[in-house]
Amino acid sequence: MKKIVVTTPSFGKFNPELIRQLEDDGYRVVRIVPFSRDALLAEVTDAHALIVGLEKVDEEVLNAAQNLKVIAKHGVGLDNIDLVAAEKRGIPVRNAPGANTQAVADLSFGLMIGLARSIPAANAVTKNGEWKRFDGVSVWEKTLGIVGLGAIGLAMARRAQGFGMKILGYEVMPPRDIEQSLGIVRVPLDELLSESDFVTLHVPLTPQTENLIGEERLRRMKPGAFLINTARGGIVDEAALYRALSEKWIAGAAIDAFVQEPPAGSPLLKLDNVIATPHIGAFTIESNINTSVITAQNVIDILDRT
Repeated sequence: MKKIVVTTPSFGKFNPELIRQLEDDGYRVVRIVPFSRDALLAEVTDAHALIVGLEKVDEEVLNAAQNLKVIAKHGVGLDNIDLVAAEKRGIPVRNAPGANTQAVADLSFGLMIGLARSIPAANAVTKNGEWKRFDGVSVWEKTLGIVGLGAIGLAMARRAQGFGMKILGYEVMPPRDIEQSLGIVRVPLDELLSESDFVTLHVPLTPQTENLIGEERLRRMKPGAFLINTARGGIVDEAALYRALSEKWIAGAAIDAFVQEPPAGSPLLKLDNVIATPHIGAFTIESNINTSVITAQNVIDILDRT
């Protein structure tokens, strides 16, 4: 019986019949929820497949995994998995691209509107018994800069079209025809930052994108601009972002992804011009179901061949 170890509570959360189907098909599913590193190291020794969320899969885990045939990410970003070590051992790594596209784009656009109209702050003071005026800025017909024109970046462009926005895009991959139909104008990153009223980040965390948005680039942004990060925390230099926000280089930021999660003690959490959410971009019921189905199929496709 082939063994599948699951470390993320998201897998099958809204479609538990998926796990039952795997078991009915002859797989042994072991869930380490809540997550324990020690339990993972013990259970992975005879596992054939590993399904993970944000849990770290490093050299120590891979050294313990003597029979592992596949690592399946319940999501898209692979920065928590040591891809070099996995490749060295001949273990394929699969993710679920596209499964959470609309969920992340929804949150990103919602955070943008929340920043523009101070919605969290207005909600808080009203519930506290105050009746206070908040002078926001319009999203309508403003300029949106999208850093990363993958599936989520394109989904953001579709939403921006409905608000009559001018859309600037930055991407290292060659242009695609769909960009023109969505009204995206490709520009260099520094030009995008200096021209945009809202900048939204949708790139993976890689050595090339780590601290992509640091002090120099934050200073290029308009004083009235807002930054939205629902990608990965390491893409933004958080110390530089704190200075930019506290010294009013930019107007505000919405952060769904931090370098350290949870971001205990982060000074960013104390700023009034910051909206912070607990890395919830992918967490809708629909997205979770889609991701679980794709992840299960990724595992089955490889285990059925071995």
